[in-house]
Amino acid sequence: MLKDLVEAGGAGLLIPAILFSVAVYVIRGFFGLYGRKSEHRRDFLERWDYARAHDDLWLEVIIRQLYGTYLPAHVIRLALAGPHSSQALLDLSSLWPLLRYDENTQTVKWRHKRDRSAFMRRLGRYAPTLRYLLFCLIGSASGIAAYKTSGASQWIYATLATVMVALAFTTLSYDDAAKIADTSGEAWISKINSASQVKHSRAAQRDQSD
Repeated sequence: MLKDLVEAGGAGLLIPAILFSVAVYVIRGFFGLYGRKSEHRRDFLERWDYARAHDDLWLEVIIRQLYGTYLPAHVIRLALAGPHSSQALLDLSSLWPLLRYDENTQTVKWRHKRDRSAFMRRLGRYAPTLRYLLFCLIGSASGIAAYKTSGASQWIYATLATVMVALAFTTLSYDDAAKIADTSGEAWISKINSASQVKHSRAAQRDQSD
């Protein structure tokens, strides 16, 4: 497509053609990003095997393959215990990079101090959208400047426009995690830690009885 545009309009259309191609790929990626939720649900139903769900290794591997995030088996089972297990796993997979997991106590806490504040989490929820708008604005202005100039300046503006559009798309990948951190992050931390405390308490009681 890029080659056809340049051949039809000459070298003067090279920069606009590049910008157009980048825009097309970004739009495809944008819709692909938000289409992953339905794909995760479908893959979950197709590949899930209740007969093997008791196997910790299989459980951790299959969830990593489906959602792209390592989750401990006991955390996965906690998500599966709810009424909307696929959505819960998707939420946890988005939230998990923001958490720090202690393998000894099997508890979690916020990875960054800023996320420990409800106010900062609320601000962080809107940060990806603001960054997206800022990158789009700079990218659009750079694209217009590239179209109206020539020579080295044209290439500089075109490169800047391409980088800004790429950053705008990249920042959208953090949007879900920020929203989940704000709406249900603390609830998940409390649920995981409470389940781990109960598990350790029962283990301690069994040791004492023995």
